[in-house]
Amino acid sequence: MRINLPTPRTLVRFLLGFVAGLHVLSLGGNYLYHGLGHHNVIPAFAWWTTFFNVDKEKNLPTWFSGALLLLTAYVLWEIANHVAARGEKYAKHWRILSVVFAFLSMDEITQMHEMSRKMGLVNLGTASYLSWIVVAAPFVLVFCVSYLKFLFRLPVRMRLLVAGGGVLFVLGAVGMEIVGAFVGRDVSGNVAPGTGYMEYLLAASVEELCEMLGVITFFYAVSSYLYDRQQQDALAAPGAPVQLAAARARRQPVAAGTSRHADPASR
Repeated sequence: MRINLPTPRTLVRFLLGFVAGLHVLSLGGNYLYHGLGHHNVIPAFAWWTTFFNVDKEKNLPTWFSGALLLLTAYVLWEIANHVAARGEKYAKHWRILSVVFAFLSMDEITQMHEMSRKMGLVNLGTASYLSWIVVAAPFVLVFCVSYLKFLFRLPVRMRLLVAGGGVLFVLGAVGMEIVGAFVGRDVSGNVAPGTGYMEYLLAASVEELCEMLGVITFFYAVSSYLYDRQQQDALAAPGAPVQLAAARARRQPVAAGTSRHADPASR
């Protein structure tokens, strides 16, 4: 099943605006509730602060992140189909990436990575909730090394965007997670309300912002790549000028056609 998406730039603008809105609502609501002690600004204000809190689970930020990762997985799978249809290399690499992002989406929704703490796989004392990093690090390292050749076969601009998105995501998922451990988070994830909580929430917000911006950067890279390939096929298809003009008027990507010319960067 093919989903007709807006152009990458249009979609990324929407995603960035949504992320900004989430963080304003998260920090603003919690500052009123915990920082200033206003608990009855609106009915069920405590529930709303939790619903928009970027550091809580099973709420709007979590669902947004999971949906974004799943959308990225879909785009990666479409690229794999496109590469395979042209008989080019690395279709398997694109499919594996798609599966990885689908898994990350599932993990974001279900918090499977926290099972390492609950199962006691690694004992880190009061920072045992970070044990998933110790468990995942070797696998991530091996995966990254195995994809170096694939990465350097990508166009330069896309390579930089993919690498930049990956660095941002890891910085958020690992770096800021560790920083958060030094500003008041305990084993259970509960912190005292008031100023202490706001200090922790600020660190957690930076963490989540890095993760979201990292995924959006990666999504922009791969969706732009797919969009450009679709445009190449559209230009090579019968009646291409008419289709291309209509697609530009709608600001939507043209459905991929059949082309005998492979993308040199993918060979």
